[in-house]
Amino acid sequence: MKNLRALALVVGLFVVLHNVAVAQIHDRLHWVFPVDSVEQINFDLVDPFEVENWAGNQIMVTSEITVYNATKGIMKFFIEENKRWEVIDTVQNGVLTIDSYQSRRAPIQSRGEECYEIVRVKVFLPSEYIKMPESESWMRKKEEEESQE
Repeated sequence: MKNLRALALVVGLFVVLHNVAVAQIHDRLHWVFPVDSVEQINFDLVDPFEVENWAGNQIMVTSEITVYNATKGIMKFFIEENKRWEVIDTVQNGVLTIDSYQSRRAPIQSRGEECYEIVRVKVFLPSEYIKMPESESWMRKKEEEESQE
């Protein structure tokens, strides 16, 4: 009887661990945007994001996405067809706006259950851009500011 309980416990743990392991789908997406004549950069992203300066001469946006209780097919659909996490750019009068392709997102459903998702967005801006106080705007440094550094 004791061995039967131990066997049931091991099988139960295996099933739980197996379901946890296959229930999580992970992907990483990235986009690159030129900043040739851009003086100001604004953000209108659905997901929380962090900005970091880098030595590159373009903007790079990366999204790390983890969806729980979904399949690879569901993830592929939301990336390729639905463009759920797509990031786009619009340039107008020297102002570049980085937007989410979808401004609203309904919860993902799979087999009648809601899929929990975690999205981490990181934006890499060329080092000549500085954050404006109390806003989500970044401005290109003036030449005199650059020469003082």
